[in-house]
Amino acid sequence: MGCMITVSVVEESVTGNIGDDWKYSIAAKALDPAGTTVEARPAAGRLSAPVYGSGRIAVPEHILKPDTSQPPPKVAGVKIPAGPCGTRVRVELTLEATEVDWLVDDPGTQKTTVAVDCPGAGKPSSSVDTSISVTIREHPKLLGGEATFTVKLHLAAACI
Repeated sequence: MGCMITVSVVEESVTGNIGDDWKYSIAAKALDPAGTTVEARPAAGRLSAPVYGSGRIAVPEHILKPDTSQPPPKVAGVKIPAGPCGTRVRVELTLEATEVDWLVDDPGTQKTTVAVDCPGAGKPSSSVDTSISVTIREHPKLLGGEATFTVKLHLAAACI
């Protein structure tokens, strides 16, 4: 038996007005806090925490009006292996959001890490709600605008 974490997008929102065509992706990695898995990966000249599993949610270009919030345009989620049941894992979440423009797209990236308790065998699932926000600046800079794009996420862990 092992822990499986489902990462789902619950809501997306934007404050500020730099446009209304948006696309984004969320990369999720379940990290082994004890460093006991065998796939340790080098990152920028140092060893990063070993990864139990990873996945990516991609939401294609769609309309999100300034200063509004809405559910994602389609169901958006991914399941990732998260190690043994009855443990706590860290889930690294990376949001890459882009306001799509005719000439130059306006991208932004933000990363956060969330602790998730994986239930033991026969125990009910556990969950964590979190959000990630990234500030995106209009390009070229002479246009001067900026917006904050936010996604609300639900992470559910189950022993299967």
